[in-house]
Amino acid sequence: MFLRVACQARRILIAALLLAGLALSPPFVLGVGKPDFKPGYNFYSRQDDAQLGKEYSTHLDKQLPLLNNPEALKYLNSVGKRLAGFAPNNRAEYVWEYRIVNSSQINAFALPGGYIYVNRGVFDAAEDEAQFAGVIAHESGHVVMRHGTHIASQAVLAQGGMAILTGILGQSSSLTSQLAQLGLGLGVDSLMLKNSRILESQADQVGTYILYQAGYDPHAMVQFFQIIAKKYPQRTLQFFSDHPNPENRIREVDTEIKRLGPARGALPDSPEFQEMKRYVATLAPPPPSKGAPKIEARRQAPPLPSANLIPYDGKTFTFNYPDNWQVERSEDGVALFPPGGMVTGAEGDTSQAYGTSVSLYMPQQVNWGLVDATQELLESMRQSNPQLHVLQQTGMNIRGNPAVSTLLQNDSPIEGQRETDHLVTVRRGDSVLTFIFIAPLTVFEGYAPTFNRMLQSIELAR
Repeated sequence: MFLRVACQARRILIAALLLAGLALSPPFVLGVGKPDFKPGYNFYSRQDDAQLGKEYSTHLDKQLPLLNNPEALKYLNSVGKRLAGFAPNNRAEYVWEYRIVNSSQINAFALPGGYIYVNRGVFDAAEDEAQFAGVIAHESGHVVMRHGTHIASQAVLAQGGMAILTGILGQSSSLTSQLAQLGLGLGVDSLMLKNSRILESQADQVGTYILYQAGYDPHAMVQFFQIIAKKYPQRTLQFFSDHPNPENRIREVDTEIKRLGPARGALPDSPEFQEMKRYVATLAPPPPSKGAPKIEARRQAPPLPSANLIPYDGKTFTFNYPDNWQVERSEDGVALFPPGGMVTGAEGDTSQAYGTSVSLYMPQQVNWGLVDATQELLESMRQSNPQLHVLQQTGMNIRGNPAVSTLLQNDSPIEGQRETDHLVTVRRGDSVLTFIFIAPLTVFEGYAPTFNRMLQSIELAR
């Protein structure tokens, strides 16, 4: 895994944002009946939300492949604006404009002020209108809870509070220019669009309320998350990067539904959605995804993994690996990788971009469980990798031994690229044995069959 130390300024900002998260997180006053949803502390006004969203969308509309089909946009706007009518804290400043990104990837995001982008892949993946509406309701929750400028306010606080904000305001009338000085630049990878688990949970709660009030089955939102995770694992990496999927998400939504009142005979679908779903499928296919930037021209991609696997004996474990890979042992563990799978940085440090690494981790907790120990490991990894995101985490079994499977996304040591990492942890005595399967995001799907064969071959010493 690429474990690079980020620049000092970014590290301070991320740390401050995490520390400020609880202090600034929007509180919810919940009771029987209508919840009282209160946005968190914010240096900006709702007019600022609308201005920022307009500036941001003007930039993104030039960068993203938009599907400007009148029929599809008409349907999306009809569903979206109906849902917005039930959104708590809705204000006249919010514009509620909707875009379709012509991409088969399953994702959606919201800008401040009510600009909501839905990928074409959502039409394809949603099985009924309630699930489709659930995606839009969730994003509407981000808008009315003002999460974008809430994150910006955290950045202001992290860098000096109102003093720094006053100085920045005097330099430009453009909000996007001001935020760029805070490290919140434009683009779909902007930190301003990277909502924490707390904010995602809040958007779930607000989205659940919106669905219930609009007459949809409020369970549909988390049903959609479950369906796409199982049916479209390779098309949802970005979705679960942007929408962290905590294990208790379904339970939280179920609790919220009980607070809203008696169950309703909500209709899950509509003929209009199924007609639109078929119609969108008949349109010209989306352009090929650009994905992450290609490997630098001077760097040749490693050869594909050999189909012939040979055994590796790690004393406390054994498993099989491709016979065209190299093995490099160290005091910390072992790395197995193809020729060219290690990348040397500008400062001479070497990081693994392809292959598998195995090591032992000693938890700091007393009387730890495997899930807690895995979380502790992830937190330690994030200290030097602030761009590390958990996409999905599930339980599994290795030869009768309980294990935890965690799918991650991170910056790659290959300049300009992202990588996918599959972390598998299993308890061995007082330590955690970790297996990390690593490849750039653009080629991970091609490596996955080899990684699965390696994982299935693991034998643990008694």
